[in-house]
Amino acid sequence: MPTKTPPSLADLRGEIDRIDAAMHKLLMERGQIIETLIAVKKTAETGSAFRPAREADVVRRLVENHSGRLPVELVVQIWRQIISTFTYVQAPHSVHVVMGPEQENARELARFHFGFGVPLVKHSSPASVIAAIGRDRGDLGLIGLGPAREAWWDKLGLPDQPIAMATAPAIARAASPRPPQALVIGHPSIDTAGLDTRIVAVTLAGKPPVEVDAVLASAGEGGRHHILAWGPREASDAEIAQDAASGMAVEAARTVGYTAKSIAA
Repeated sequence: MPTKTPPSLADLRGEIDRIDAAMHKLLMERGQIIETLIAVKKTAETGSAFRPAREADVVRRLVENHSGRLPVELVVQIWRQIISTFTYVQAPHSVHVVMGPEQENARELARFHFGFGVPLVKHSSPASVIAAIGRDRGDLGLIGLGPAREAWWDKLGLPDQPIAMATAPAIARAASPRPPQALVIGHPSIDTAGLDTRIVAVTLAGKPPVEVDAVLASAGEGGRHHILAWGPREASDAEIAQDAASGMAVEAARTVGYTAKSIAA
């Protein structure tokens, strides 16, 4: 039987050039659609066009449909760059980020999640980020999770204050899942419909004997133990608080926002 002649290097490079040209053409076509969208929605001035549920759906479909040698993390990063840049084009905004010696990866995480086209504003504390979002209602904030000096999340969800609406990074390795590293906050007018996970600020009588996966952040303050917990959106504040309390008495529990479930890659 005749053997099939493998393509030449020139042929393969020609195919790569063809794909690159097609990708560029599609990006320009996407930009033209965004221009029409701006005209229809009239969102080109101020205010965020951030749609966390739609972004989560896009990333979930990418992960589900991906195959081949290209790492899925790179694919998600490319799409996050595209999504964030076009969101910024629709409605220019800044992302306020806590950066400092205790947040070494904050800038890298912010760039991975929001891309390089969105301005970052450096802050020294979560309280400063929350105050900035209160003033600049189209901006977004990124605050690191885990052990904290103070329960900054207790300010979220109050009148005229921002709410939680996403976690970062957008994906986690299924083989070695890690809890989210940061919380994205924004103005309550941003549409959170379709987000399937509730985020609750909980006050406990004391520190639980064990910390469970439902706990995103924690702090001891004023003789009480404060935690930021998450659970299914259909669950009540009390149910999520009980799951996170590990037997400790719950003194208060209040919804402070919503997010999408972690997407396993």
